[in-house]
Amino acid sequence: MTETVAPEFARFVEAERRAKRLPALAARKMAEGDVFEPVFIAAGRSVELLRVASRRAAGFFRPTQRSEVVWVEGENELAVGIAGVDVKLADGLIRVRIPVRCDQSGAASVEVLFATGSPSEPAGLYAATARRPNGSEVVVAAWGDALVAFAWQCVLGLVTGIAAATGKDARGNLLVPVELAVSARGIQILPMARHRFSGSSTLKAPK
Repeated sequence: MTETVAPEFARFVEAERRAKRLPALAARKMAEGDVFEPVFIAAGRSVELLRVASRRAAGFFRPTQRSEVVWVEGENELAVGIAGVDVKLADGLIRVRIPVRCDQSGAASVEVLFATGSPSEPAGLYAATARRPNGSEVVVAAWGDALVAFAWQCVLGLVTGIAAATGKDARGNLLVPVELAVSARGIQILPMARHRFSGSSTLKAPK
């Protein structure tokens, strides 16, 4: 699928520029490997924007009234509340809470914890997790890996979406996040122009 920027992410970046908290993209085109100014997402806004990412992670790239999706594996089904995904932040930690429901456990909430970079020690776009969510044992036993993957896709969608909304590089590619730092105040990312790699439209593979 062609890369697109969610309107909510674009509006967030535009508002940050109007408030002078984020500069306009430099007049000169960014060359590969160039980094932009850090983008800060306050904790309160991160919840709203993560829910945008959760809809996209569930496959909805256009406006939808759907508040949940149903995962099916064999005879098992799990309703995942994409509109109710929540996030709590601390230094170097992201807690993603996902509302779920199924016949075996009823309505429940599952929490996935990611360890990330912090303001004092920013990290590349990587997060470590124990890979076992906290929540209903019935749900975690059957859907734990899928819920961890979904939670990470939500976080990844948020930071990549905001980085992309900041602009494009000299080759017309959307910027990507290269650094991540999380505190109780919010999430900070560092957008960067992509490096070329074999298979891109402007780089020939060796014969």
